[in-house]
Amino acid sequence: MKPSPREIVFALVLLAIPMAAWQLEFVPRRRRQNELKQAIAAKQAKLDRLFEKKQLSGAIGDLRSQIAEGKEIVAIFRSRLPDEKDIDQIVKEIWRLAKSSKLSPTSLRTIPPRKNNQFTSPDGPHGEQPLLIQLEGSFTGLYSFMLDMESQSRIMRVRQMTLKKPEKGLSGQVSATIEFSIFFERKKGETQWTAKI
Repeated sequence: MKPSPREIVFALVLLAIPMAAWQLEFVPRRRRQNELKQAIAAKQAKLDRLFEKKQLSGAIGDLRSQIAEGKEIVAIFRSRLPDEKDIDQIVKEIWRLAKSSKLSPTSLRTIPPRKNNQFTSPDGPHGEQPLLIQLEGSFTGLYSFMLDMESQSRIMRVRQMTLKKPEKGLSGQVSATIEFSIFFERKKGETQWTAKI
């Protein structure tokens, strides 16, 4: 029995799904794991050299300079974290970026944090506020908006993005729903913020 063209296309699509999953998910993840393993191996080798040569007294001076460098890096990252009370300004800036990219933001709202999918501890000095924005406009405008978001001095993370082609619309028009997080520094004794747009 000869397979029909429909069955052949179906079989090809079934074969393409695991291959696409492999290329889009497993290969980048394995690459990242290998990079982390190499970084760990390099640091372990550096530690081994320090202990083998017994140059601990010289290493203390190096550690002091490395600690000073680490403190500078931490200060740079802390400067990129807004205070909890300043998140309103960042939300307004995101709305302005969407407008300047010729997009029509239909909604921008906070959503409750997912306890199992956060980078920050609820009791720690840093927090994470998830936001959900819905946009409509051209794909080039959305691309420009995402580039503008990436170039912001604040630390943000896109968690999820859904793109849809509007049922009635011109070619190149999209409707996007983007979930992202703003990271901030908690200050004790401050009240919660509320964004109104």
